[in-house]
Amino acid sequence: MPQEPDESQWWLDDDLWLDLFTPLFWEYPELADHAAKLSHRLLDKIEDGPEGVTQAAICIENALRLTFPFTNTYHACRILFEVSLGENFPPDLDTTALLTEALRRTKAAQEQGPVSEPKRIGKRSRR
Repeated sequence: MPQEPDESQWWLDDDLWLDLFTPLFWEYPELADHAAKLSHRLLDKIEDGPEGVTQAAICIENALRLTFPFTNTYHACRILFEVSLGENFPPDLDTTALLTEALRRTKAAQEQGPVSEPKRIGKRSRR
């Protein structure tokens, strides 16, 4: 009888993969074929030895990079980035100081509440 994975091996559980892929594959069954082929290719590469392992790792790193824009972390980072582009943002901060300042300004803006839309300057077209 197979041993149950401990908590540090949560990623080995079939339920994880089913939760992740089932909704997608029900809606787009052709993607199941693509996922199966990709998984098979990665396994083949890993079994090929060190060079194949490196190629599989590169593929997984690319998947992480391409997945990032769909995550909540990406959206939070995007907000901090946009805040750092704002007026009077201190130039030449190191990474930690930049994040700290962007977080401080974001928190202050959230506490102030929504800002009304700026009024447009210029003449309105007459119809």
